[in-house]
Amino acid sequence: MTIVDVLTEFAESGGIGVLKPGASLAEVSERLGPPQDGEYFPGRRRKRGEPRNVRYGDVRLEVCCDKLLAVALSTGSGSVDLPSGVSGETEELPSAVTAAQLREAFATAGIRAEEGLWPEPADQLTLVVPRSPADVHFTFRRTDADVSGDSGTVLHSAIARGHHVCG
Repeated sequence: MTIVDVLTEFAESGGIGVLKPGASLAEVSERLGPPQDGEYFPGRRRKRGEPRNVRYGDVRLEVCCDKLLAVALSTGSGSVDLPSGVSGETEELPSAVTAAQLREAFATAGIRAEEGLWPEPADQLTLVVPRSPADVHFTFRRTDADVSGDSGTVLHSAIARGHHVCG
């Protein structure tokens, strides 16, 4: 499996394996084992109703009321550790992929991706794949201003964020 395969699945299913917005953390934990702490600022007290952050390898999750709200993957380090499907185990993959490579994979799979329409920094490009319950956003950084089009971009992150109101 390659990073392009993983990202194409993310675009198709809205998640990475069983890690999808709306999934139950309890059910995910039964399949993958307990998650690791994923808080960005360990020791900081969360406000009531604020989601907590956990992770499986390099896949970060926002969780509230036992439901996954967001699934995020940062790819800027050159490699990623992804859950292998076996409890407690991850698999490392090289993570460098350009927008051109991902657009080609999406086209082959019949996935419609749109460019983000909101103002963005000049060195950034976002492809959005409409999904339910959460759109998947693939954000690229331009690495070479002299290269035109998508070949001068490298994927920085991918995220699907659902909507949730605590009851």
